Amino acid sequence: MDRLPDALLDPRAYPHPAEQVEMVETHISWIFLAGAHAYKVKKPVDLGFLDFSTLERRRHCCHEEIRLNRRLSRHIYLDVVEVVRRNATLRIGGEGETVDYAVRMVRFDRSRELDRLLRQGALDTGTVRRLADTVAAFHLEQEPLSPETPFGTAEAVIKPMLENFRHLEPAASEAGEGPALERLREWTLRRHRELTAAFAERKRNGWIRECHGDLHTANMVLIEGEVEVFDCIEFSRELSCIDIASDAAFLFMDLLHGEHKKLAWTFMNGWLQGTGDFEAMRVLKFYVLYRAMVRAKVAAIRCSQEPGEQRRLAFEEHRSFIRFAETLVGCRRPALLVTTGLSGSGKSTHAAALAPVLGAVHVRSDVERKRLCGLRPLESSRELPDSIYTPEMSRRTYRRLLEAARAALEGGWPVIADAAFLRRSERQRFIELAERLGCPCRILSFEAPDEVLLARVRARSERRNDASEADEAVLMEQYGKREGFGPEEERLVVRMESGGRMDPEAEGRLVGASLERT
Repeated sequence: MDRLPDALLDPRAYPHPAEQVEMVETHISWIFLAGAHAYKVKKPVDLGFLDFSTLERRRHCCHEEIRLNRRLSRHIYLDVVEVVRRNATLRIGGEGETVDYAVRMVRFDRSRELDRLLRQGALDTGTVRRLADTVAAFHLEQEPLSPETPFGTAEAVIKPMLENFRHLEPAASEAGEGPALERLREWTLRRHRELTAAFAERKRNGWIRECHGDLHTANMVLIEGEVEVFDCIEFSRELSCIDIASDAAFLFMDLLHGEHKKLAWTFMNGWLQGTGDFEAMRVLKFYVLYRAMVRAKVAAIRCSQEPGEQRRLAFEEHRSFIRFAETLVGCRRPALLVTTGLSGSGKSTHAAALAPVLGAVHVRSDVERKRLCGLRPLESSRELPDSIYTPEMSRRTYRRLLEAARAALEGGWPVIADAAFLRRSERQRFIELAERLGCPCRILSFEAPDEVLLARVRARSERRNDASEADEAVLMEQYGKREGFGPEEERLVVRMESGGRMDPEAEGRLVGASLERT
């Protein structure tokens, strides 16, 4: 096998034209870029968390890589081909002694990989929103694993995390990071104990599924305007049969670590809206830390394999993930923000734009109301026998928002609860939740002239491109339900301007300044 990398750099090794062959090396594979194709050969290594040490294991994992990756990549993965020895040379395919296997793929433009686009500032929010929809749909399409399987238990969850810390100890010692690593390990163990019941509940609720397992921007590429996700984990069911929250946490962490906060929260809120899995927020920070430690470990492995400048860069990458993890677990108390205003006042538009700026979960009543009725956000309720705006449906919707807010706050994340909140009793339940959890709370009050409200509601009804179906009749009814702020509420109110041009950054500063006075 020592000759394999050099041999496959020869263009004559391929059954098709290839003027020049490039090699990309990772800690577990070689990828040869030859003409219109790419060939991935697994290194004969046993790293504990993966074992490619035998020819049969590499063959099996090549076929698994094709099967699993086709779920999120329609164009890239082709087939498995043999690497053969013929006339004392190594060749791709044809007659000869099989010495290894390669995954054959369509070669794509590497400049369109998402990690590169991020570094260039060329990844837009629209692409990230569509990616969130894709990942959410993928997670919902996977069958829940049987409760009898060992996957997703508290014991299964902690095992790879502790192994990460063990692998990181030599690099941490060299970098003088021993105390930091121990603090992160202690936080992981403490939080694991606190979340034991949550892990069991998520397993009972069917959120443990066969996921991608390595969902970060270096494994994504933009092809014909759409993101294709490649290179999933095929070598370990323990690492791929996981909570969907752990899978989503990888990309979320990747974007946060790269200081792309708005894109990170655009993705997370899109994923939450797509899956409806707000309970995931209880365990998300735990999994975000885990994913940061995975990347720190991979960088440490590369550091041990690379020479010179590449070793230095890998070491700096390793250290950056340790610093990120320390910042993550030191975050301050999350805030609960509650919107209030009539239909057409701009609550949801402003909340959606404000959430990525603040780094907050956005849970919207219009979307959750429809979810409770079995409808998608843009699906019309007109065919249903009863209105979705009955008092009982409103009570159920507010309960749903309260549950989502509680899960996020208990998980350590700020929340914007986006609903009309016209009655004091509706607002009071959320204020009391924040008080019980020791979190600051603010009421974001949106107002607009009557003629503006009416015009917006009419235009939205005509366009039918929004989750809200509140029409003129609903608006007129809301006028009669609206209750002013009580004395205790007034000190929590932040009045938001919704009549002019929207400025999420300025609104974020306004809200932030109010929270600073807590």
